[in-house]
Amino acid sequence: MRIANPVITAWSAISPFGFGAEAFRTGLRAGVPAPTSAAEPAPDARGRLVPDFDARTVLGKKGTRSMDRVTALSVAAVGELAGPQDPPATPGAGPATGLVLGTSGSVRSTMDFTRSSIDGDRPFYVDPAQFPNTVMNCAAGQCAIWHGLKGPNATIAGGNAAGLLALNYARRLQAGGRAGTLLCGGAEEYSAARAWLRHHGGDGPDSAVLGDGLRRRTGRPGRSRRDGVRRAPGHRGDPLGPALLSAPGAGHGRSAPRGHRARRAG
Repeated sequence: MRIANPVITAWSAISPFGFGAEAFRTGLRAGVPAPTSAAEPAPDARGRLVPDFDARTVLGKKGTRSMDRVTALSVAAVGELAGPQDPPATPGAGPATGLVLGTSGSVRSTMDFTRSSIDGDRPFYVDPAQFPNTVMNCAAGQCAIWHGLKGPNATIAGGNAAGLLALNYARRLQAGGRAGTLLCGGAEEYSAARAWLRHHGGDGPDSAVLGDGLRRRTGRPGRSRRDGVRRAPGHRGDPLGPALLSAPGAGHGRSAPRGHRARRAG
């Protein structure tokens, strides 16, 4: 018996259409672009932002004072799919739940931290609590801390394709026996810094409206016989393979109610 394509068992999204899988599904089926809202001063003042998203409201005050937007979006979305905190490892137990996140981090956090070093009286007069936000894998690391994910933790940067690259990376981890259940997806935040970077860097046509949001899936290894994939017992998820590229809504959605608080591990 060999390892087959993974099985998607759940998915959720936080997007300009709203919170949860159902809001995302409804928005796509309507065939109408997500509404734009006034954003920060930038080459294009429009932005497709997640409506009414505030880290302290959604996640609570503890541990969110220095959290940037992309990290907060990631932690909130993972909270919709992550189960109870993993128990301590035991001999012979399978791999713990892990996370693969497709993102380039926060452009705004990186630029703000650099600016504070240049504009300050001394280059080292900076807020050390803001430094973690400048690191690309900050969001993935915070997700693991908040939700007790003790398995593989990886961040994949790939621009517009980062979410799909994360799915492929997750598939490879499971195929190699290095991971069991994995949460994977892509995250992005809107900011004036990102808009200016796109404007000067030629990253896509200026007519494209930037936005932010996150989509996450839960994938578990499947097993196959010679006659094809056998689904994981108790799950009706779709195989995570090439067909996913043409069917991005596969799996079971769980809606994230507004005002939901993600509970920090420990």
